[in-house]
Amino acid sequence: MATYDPMIDPAAARQAHRMQALFPLMRVLFVNSPQLRFATKKIAKPTRITIPTRHGDIGALVYSPTARDIEAQLAAGHRPPVHLITHGGGFILRTPKQEDNVAQYLASEVGCFVVIPDYDAAPQVRFPVEEEESYDAFRWIHAHGGEFGWDQDRITVGGASAGGKLALNVALMAIDDGHYVPLAVSSEYGASDMSIPDEQRTSTKKNPIVGRGLMTLIRKTYFLGADLTDPLASPALHPRLAELPPTLIETAELDTLKHESNALAAEPVRRGVDVTHREFAGVDHAFTHAKPVEVAREAITMIGDHLRKAFASAL
Repeated sequence: MATYDPMIDPAAARQAHRMQALFPLMRVLFVNSPQLRFATKKIAKPTRITIPTRHGDIGALVYSPTARDIEAQLAAGHRPPVHLITHGGGFILRTPKQEDNVAQYLASEVGCFVVIPDYDAAPQVRFPVEEEESYDAFRWIHAHGGEFGWDQDRITVGGASAGGKLALNVALMAIDDGHYVPLAVSSEYGASDMSIPDEQRTSTKKNPIVGRGLMTLIRKTYFLGADLTDPLASPALHPRLAELPPTLIETAELDTLKHESNALAAEPVRRGVDVTHREFAGVDHAFTHAKPVEVAREAITMIGDHLRKAFASAL
């Protein structure tokens, strides 16, 4: 029987459960095209590991570079680096496998391990469980990565949609804690300011992917009762944005989340952060996982270039 946080209204919980049940089919129909796989090397299927967090153990997928690439990096005197992907899914879907095409590309072309935690989601949990589990996973990688042959001192973090917000959270939580900070951050069509009224999230597209209905459901489930001006809920409001590491922000012309992410891209630049920002024309949310192919290719290639530069800078 599906469970949910007792504070969440049963009707909203049922709607979220339906969304969870339908997504595997939607993924197969719309975001699983082999044309969106750009890895040039054969990457093995991901392995599964367990990561402890303050909320209990969570699973994670681990994608590995090829054996030849691992050997080449060891021969050069360093272990392969690690990229943590905080997956998307509107704070409701548990979809680490959704990031398969991106993870395969990064393992193949950048030569890094890719870890994708399967963090808990609404309606089973509420804010700030996802943020805390993602950060705990990052801390665990830094503490234990060496046991797996990873370079635990060369870690980056990134994510799409809800995962873009969580990636920013991870970096900013590390900054607040005085802990090891990721070498770079990426956010693809990410949320960043949950305090913005939904009527300000506009698009020229008649039925954008992230519409009012989805945002209402997110507010009624994951963010129920949260102070949306808390920087943990809205990293764009964090007072220490100037301390972010090099950051890549990718947005979409037709995406209702583009306004907050475009504003977020401008603010760290004003504060002196190394920010790369690209708004892709003519596309909506989730463009790294959907056609047109050339937009997805360019966006994913930009992520790889961003990480490769960050990893090289730490050698």
